[in-house]
Amino acid sequence: MLDRSVSELKAPINEPAGGDLSEATPAVLKVHRPALFAADLHLDGSEPARERLQQLLRVAHSEGADLYLLGDVFHYWFGRKHLALPMFRREIQLFRAMSSLGVSITIVPGNRDFLLDEAFTRETGVKVSGDSMLIELGGERVHLSHGDLFGLADVRYQRMRRVLHSAPIRRLAASLPAVVVNALARRLRRHSETVVLEKSPETLAPDRESIAALFSGTSIDVVVCGHFHEARDEAFPPSEGGGRFRILEPFEEHGYVLSASSAGWRERRLGGEADPYPTRTSAP
Repeated sequence: MLDRSVSELKAPINEPAGGDLSEATPAVLKVHRPALFAADLHLDGSEPARERLQQLLRVAHSEGADLYLLGDVFHYWFGRKHLALPMFRREIQLFRAMSSLGVSITIVPGNRDFLLDEAFTRETGVKVSGDSMLIELGGERVHLSHGDLFGLADVRYQRMRRVLHSAPIRRLAASLPAVVVNALARRLRRHSETVVLEKSPETLAPDRESIAALFSGTSIDVVVCGHFHEARDEAFPPSEGGGRFRILEPFEEHGYVLSASSAGWRERRLGGEADPYPTRTSAP
């Protein structure tokens, strides 16, 4: 299970999420501009969520930053037919507008929006990666993913994930009428939210061995993800690879953003700022 998780987390940006990534070697994307990272926006068609997205996009534009959204951008997304429905029409327009202004936006799909694909890219200009991507930022190799593949103790979820990400399910989602797929997606989300409440904290925690394997086996310096809805900033000891593991606070709660620039790493919430990244003083 560990080997499978680590290999899946090495997906290059042009691989479809959930594909057979056991042989994949990630291309390293060199980033030369400031970068912003956010996760778990959970856009649901509501005006408050839309306004916060608009604020985030404006910040990326004003700072000349590349924007990386680490999964669960949408509360649920059932495939390209969602593009034609009014639920996220204004959000799609916002993404398209900012992309046309030159803002580079990349989504690493999460467990709620894993059916994002090239149709979304064509419509919005937003790039969609595989299960993970690797960037080089100021000399550091930074691994980005939603984070759900780190949850190895949740065996039921990992089993369901492999089924949902399979080619037959993708073909089924593409063939069914939009109203049917929408209803199925809503039902699946309600079921998932109920099941999560029954799981122990240990079951829902990220697998430390998988993260350490990324540090020691692939020369990665920083791992950044979302998904777990509990912020964490942890320096792993040299015996576990010596990298830094960061779980982002959900954006939907307080507009949390992690940024990296020549000034270093820092956390902020839209409308205010937190303390600078406490153990980092050099440029990223």
